[in-house]
Amino acid sequence: MKPWSTRPHDSSSDICSSVGSSEIERGAAPGITGLPERSARRVLNDTIAAGLLASTTPKGSVSLRFPDDALEIRFLKLYPQT
Repeated sequence: MKPWSTRPHDSSSDICSSVGSSEIERGAAPGITGLPERSARRVLNDTIAAGLLASTTPKGSVSLRFPDDALEIRFLKLYPQT
């Protein structure tokens, strides 16, 4: 299941929403998601693997990204692919 898909409690959306226009420290994931540390780390890594978050270093802060296959879902077809 892709992290941006609809779920009863979408923790990856919590993380992406918290990032906004800035960066968050990786250690903030449990507080943002309300999940235990290991689960929050897994959600964070899944979200990074899906391309919704990225970092310049393997252990650095993460910032929001918009992969092409998530644009229609995140922006409700405001930006159709060309």
